[in-house]
Amino acid sequence: MRALVLTTSWPLHAGSVSGSFVRDLLRGLTAHGWTFEVVTPAPAGPVAYGDEPGIRVHAVRYAGHRVVGGLANGRGLPETLAAAPWAAALVPPMLDAFAREALARAQGGGFDRVWSHWLLPGGWIGAGVGHAARVPHHITAHGSDIHLVERLAHLPGVRRALTHAWRRSVVSATSAFAAERIARALPGTRVHACPLPAAAGEARPAEGPLEMLFLGRFEPVKGPDLLLDASARVPAGTLARVTLAGAGSLDRLLQERARELVHPVAFPGVLAGGDKRATLERAHALVVPSRRMSDGRIDGLPHAALEALAVGTPVIAPDEGALGDLLRRTGAGLTYPAHRHADRRAASLAELLCSIGSAPACLRDLRVRARRAGRAFQMPDALAAWQCVLREGA
Repeated sequence: MRALVLTTSWPLHAGSVSGSFVRDLLRGLTAHGWTFEVVTPAPAGPVAYGDEPGIRVHAVRYAGHRVVGGLANGRGLPETLAAAPWAAALVPPMLDAFAREALARAQGGGFDRVWSHWLLPGGWIGAGVGHAARVPHHITAHGSDIHLVERLAHLPGVRRALTHAWRRSVVSATSAFAAERIARALPGTRVHACPLPAAAGEARPAEGPLEMLFLGRFEPVKGPDLLLDASARVPAGTLARVTLAGAGSLDRLLQERARELVHPVAFPGVLAGGDKRATLERAHALVVPSRRMSDGRIDGLPHAALEALAVGTPVIAPDEGALGDLLRRTGAGLTYPAHRHADRRAASLAELLCSIGSAPACLRDLRVRARRAGRAFQMPDALAAWQCVLREGA
């Protein structure tokens, strides 16, 4: 099977974590006979990571693609526009070039599927491309994009337009919670829930003070700074180390803040493969300290959380969204109040870290439940679910 993949996020240069979970999903499916051509906006700098076995990548240049560090394949489109609202003028040329390249590739023939990642803009463009090329279209929502659809669906005529555009598309989301949100926003839309796959492992944290791990983009919505703020409120000796693995616009702020703490803070950079899995296995818990943005947007279901559960490492997160729902249902981690104000979130996280530090035995029980919940995300079962959905509508 051969699919044309449309995504506004793909790791194209060293140190990038943007869209790495999409790449990992495709890599897993290549072992089952799939081949892919990926169309994605070009980054600001040179493309360091391109084609690999079973995956060919087309980075599309557009007017202004070197501005603001890359409009899409940098911090991410929402974060870039929030920091530089004037960059919205670059969106139309980006989407035009993106759509033209996708259509040209699709009409070149030989594809069994057009597969769009994120409802907007990829899902909207992909629906038109699939229709024009007479190729079945699939859309996968990853969480944060659903918030935009929910907001737009309240505008006159938009709900009908989206429902009409996607009437022939097969829609999937990476959690049942996300699938239900889409179905509520767009009544009548059938949405499949498919978990992103993650590599199995065995959590083996050392005895003693806690080792907390953050893994992901250093961007405000992800909240790595909130973990450091919480750490500053925890008594000395409670934490053996805080590890912030990733990269992003908050890098310098985090480095400066870390120097003020009594607890050691490690910055290993962007981790992948065996290094990432080993780091997850050593941690007592993965902390996902996301914040609620001013427009109401929250984090979706981060792949890092699924990777942690797949090795049996508990997850700590605010009690909201798809991740909060997963942790409540499975008991595979701990949640704290999802206050609107970041300072109160950090205080609640600090209180939780203190309680774990005074009763570390609770982590053993959490690891058992995390390992049990993580089986749903381990390969090959998770990949089998994706293959079933991708073959629908043939």
